[in-house]
Amino acid sequence: MIEVPNSDQNQALSIFLSIHRFSQASELQGMREWLKSELSRLDKANRRDLEPAVFHQRQGACQVIEKLLELAETAGDKADQIRGNQRNKGAQP
Repeated sequence: MIEVPNSDQNQALSIFLSIHRFSQASELQGMREWLKSELSRLDKANRRDLEPAVFHQRQGACQVIEKLLELAETAGDKADQIRGNQRNKGAQP
């Protein structure tokens, strides 16, 4: 499964900001819609075709797409949290 690294806050901030731009940019709306339709298509295929190897490949693809879409929904808030944490650390004596 994919995860945003949390050991380097600057790297995490950069990733969340990029994902947030992806979630907001009007020129990328088609790509977001395509990812949602692919998730639906793969999910439907998994309910019809249960051949184990292909099922698991599609299942993995669904997990990655779903995680990307979830990250896109929360990336702006998470970036703001990291910025707030960085400001608070800088303000401490």
